[in-house]
Amino acid sequence: MEFFVISRQSPLLFVLALFSVLFVSGCAVDKRPEAYSNAILVSSAFPAHGSSQSQYAALQQALLSRNLLIADNGEVLPVMKGMCEADMLYHISSTNLPPYIGQHQDLYAGFYFDVALVNGSWKVVNTDNDFGQFNSEFDLALLTSVLTPRIMPNDTLTIRPQPNVTAKALGELMSLMQSVFPVKRTRFVVSSKFAKQVEQAGYDLVLSSAGASHLYLGDTLSTSAAQERTFFKLDYTANAELKAFAASEQPLVACMQAHNFVQPPSKKFSNKLKANDLPSVVNVLPSNADFNQLSEQQRLFTTGQYLTINGDVLKYSTYQKLQAGSRCSRLAPSDPLYKYCEDRKQDVSTDYIRRKATMRKQGN
Repeated sequence: MEFFVISRQSPLLFVLALFSVLFVSGCAVDKRPEAYSNAILVSSAFPAHGSSQSQYAALQQALLSRNLLIADNGEVLPVMKGMCEADMLYHISSTNLPPYIGQHQDLYAGFYFDVALVNGSWKVVNTDNDFGQFNSEFDLALLTSVLTPRIMPNDTLTIRPQPNVTAKALGELMSLMQSVFPVKRTRFVVSSKFAKQVEQAGYDLVLSSAGASHLYLGDTLSTSAAQERTFFKLDYTANAELKAFAASEQPLVACMQAHNFVQPPSKKFSNKLKANDLPSVVNVLPSNADFNQLSEQQRLFTTGQYLTINGDVLKYSTYQKLQAGSRCSRLAPSDPLYKYCEDRKQDVSTDYIRRKATMRKQGN
């Protein structure tokens, strides 16, 4: 260590010496990078599934302010798939696909379908979560012709064969899928006894029941009319976290059930307020409203009521009283506590509680 002996008669020398020590010390600990890069890349492109038709222009603007948008077929959808905070898969049970499939890269993470051996041939079937009886079927080759032109590069295919499938039949199915679908990210929902066979074939594995190390298919109690299939993964505390869900008829409701992402209304309901058009209705609807029933919402508006995503008719005054009693309702979306409040509100909702499960080791 160097010592500087400075006389009282040399104040300038003292200042220069002190400056040199600080300068050298500062250089020794300054590890800042020469250049910085953005943590998140944000695209300003309009979501591919949104409509640009002039007839929807005003309505589209109102919906976008609520994190929603309208597609060309008139269906209201989440503005982007990140809103759900879980991957949304389109559940294929027929060849009649929505027109925005093929432009779904900002909405869906891929596709899900059930298959069964019928008279020696693999068919896509429409069945329930327990894979009981199925009421319709069509050839896998037909699905190939319909879906292949609409598959996006980052899509994931999730395929569930019938529960009583044999190892031989499963092997034939995997070989068939490899020849008809040029999709890199394909996964099969099977029981644990087939795990090794699926992984050795180069496919991703989804277990048909809860497992500690893999994504797994949720039981029927974890599903809803909108979320037709659910997929979970256990965290380090053995709590089940919703990672994906499959939906077809009600994608907006399914996404809202996964995460409360709809922005609060920009206008507060009052008896003096008029809703002469659909954009006016969108601006006042509560966040738990059914935005795919806008004509009905406009009719109910005159009675001071609205329709929720659960099909209940509630008074605006009831919603406003609940909001007024909540400190969270007074926070702006930009406030750091806003998201915390939204998550806590979901913690106490019945719909969210039924999606959580805890596994405990029994015995020794």
